[in-house]
Amino acid sequence: MKTAQEKIVQRLQEIRAKGVLRREFTVGAVDREARTVEVSFSSETDKVERWFGIEILSHDPGAVDLSRLNSGAPVLWMHDWSDQRGVVEPGTARIDGDRKGRALLRFSKNEEGEKLLTDIEDKIVTKVSVGYLPAAMKLVEERDGVDVFLITEWQPYEISMVSVPADDDVGVGRSAETPQEERAQEETNNPASINENPSARTQPTMFEKITRDATGNLVRAKVDAEGKILEVLEIIERAGADATAAHTRGADGERARVKAISELGKTYGQSEKAMQFIAEGKSPEDFQRELLHDFSVQRSAKPLAEQEAEAGIGMTQKQVRDYSIFRIARAMHPEATKADRDAAAFEMECSTVAARAYGKTPKGIIIPGDVLMDRAFGTGTNGTSGNGSAAIATNLLAGSFIDILRKRAWVMKRARTLAGLVGNVDIPRQNATTQAYWVGEGGAPTAGTPGLDQITFTPKTVGAYTDITRRLMMQATPDAEAIVRDDILKVMALEIDRVAIYGTGTEYQPKGLKNTTGIHAVALGTAGAPTYAEYVQMETAIALDNADVDNMSYAFNAAIRGKAKTTLQFPGVNGSQRIWEPGNTINGYATDVSNQIVSGDVLFGNWADLVIAMWGGLELRVDPYALSTSGGLRLIALQDLDVNLRRVESFTYAA
Repeated sequence: MKTAQEKIVQRLQEIRAKGVLRREFTVGAVDREARTVEVSFSSETDKVERWFGIEILSHDPGAVDLSRLNSGAPVLWMHDWSDQRGVVEPGTARIDGDRKGRALLRFSKNEEGEKLLTDIEDKIVTKVSVGYLPAAMKLVEERDGVDVFLITEWQPYEISMVSVPADDDVGVGRSAETPQEERAQEETNNPASINENPSARTQPTMFEKITRDATGNLVRAKVDAEGKILEVLEIIERAGADATAAHTRGADGERARVKAISELGKTYGQSEKAMQFIAEGKSPEDFQRELLHDFSVQRSAKPLAEQEAEAGIGMTQKQVRDYSIFRIARAMHPEATKADRDAAAFEMECSTVAARAYGKTPKGIIIPGDVLMDRAFGTGTNGTSGNGSAAIATNLLAGSFIDILRKRAWVMKRARTLAGLVGNVDIPRQNATTQAYWVGEGGAPTAGTPGLDQITFTPKTVGAYTDITRRLMMQATPDAEAIVRDDILKVMALEIDRVAIYGTGTEYQPKGLKNTTGIHAVALGTAGAPTYAEYVQMETAIALDNADVDNMSYAFNAAIRGKAKTTLQFPGVNGSQRIWEPGNTINGYATDVSNQIVSGDVLFGNWADLVIAMWGGLELRVDPYALSTSGGLRLIALQDLDVNLRRVESFTYAA
């Protein structure tokens, strides 16, 4: 038995193969002088039975793509593309509050258009039919053994005036219960069924059918019981090499789309989601964006200090509180006693589990992500301030430890962080789009497919160390550990921040934002800081590449902030505001101030497109020899990471 998703995939493929669907509605108000007719072309009725089940058209915001209708779609007679009688007035197609689609049709002044408008005005022609194609659907229920599908995305292609609608007994209704070609074939093969239906005896023996005409064209036509064409309603495909080639290109494009999404799903272990995107008619670019989003969530897209448990090994809060770096340091010392090693048994076991989870073979031990998440930067649950301000022992005053003045880390707060990675990582990205072409009669557009590439992350290692004296190592207070832990983590966080912006890509460093080719650049005309116009120029550079989003922000050092606070947006204009706005914004955008940023540099962009990838936990090694003469030891911390950009168009720097 097919799953709901398999049914959706199958139905969408069958619908695309059979062509555009249609629904019939009645004509509304006629304005003879303007030559216009108001029509309603869609609703959310749930009484329409298709060959694949009951169909409901969603009228939710964004469900109906009205772009074709609102760009002047044709008004046809009987869905015949060679018989255009008018146009849909541009911009008039809409979904009203009663959840019905409406549009204004304007008819031609030529003879055929005039005749049709007169027949509509005289209520001789009273039915309007819309041709549309579903792009996405979902199975919402089964009603008396019949599947009920909600069409969640669909696009009207054209509007036709019709004389004999496919389903005239519904009023403002829908089209036929089964595919016209299937219904006609069934009735043709079983003429007796007509006589068994009393109401059928009063109707002409005439059916609609998809068939070939005398010249080989594939048409939708009215035929008699013997299959003879009585009236051609629509030419679906013209005979000849051009039509065959166009059909082949369309099939090839669909195969390419399905193949690209399928391969991405297989590569990244998301085959089920790939099937969903195929069924919904979405592009490989849509799928790769979803992959990156899922990947970020699963890998905990948060700064080092706020990593989710997915980057850890599943430690409880009590286990995190009991975890001690000092016990590890004592146990790893060459002169450690059995008691030292036994005391650190829990930490050693955590390291073994983390190494297995992260796929690493450390030379020292690994501090799990759980501990880093809970304790880094003093955000833990152990009740300590984490800032080194407390006393190491009871006879040392709290104010005796004065932390060094450090630059402020900010990049990891804004950037997208992928934590707990294993192995090299490739993220799919679309680097080219399908192209549109203008063609002449009988011509065909050049085939085009989206281009895909990958952004690659390869581990680079950043290290930091801190020296622990013999007496400090003898301490067992949480505050003593906080001093050591914060000293290492803050230094590493600052270096990660720095390399994310200024990394050279050489000497084992990642390549930072400013050294990445393709970033927008704005040259400052005034030494020291941008003018208001230059800030706007930075924003415009991104907007022109369609990369502007709501959560973009500026970053610069304290000197730039000071300049912005004292400079008017429009010097010499009465009432002009300062560049620095209330709420710490510039032109409505958030700001980050850090002296990590080189003096004179101003950065702006969508920082979620700056990706910092981090592998495993923090690796900790003990060097007992650097301070051997004083009995101390050196703790060395190592972290594997890389930096890359999802889109270079998302950033501008000015200098």
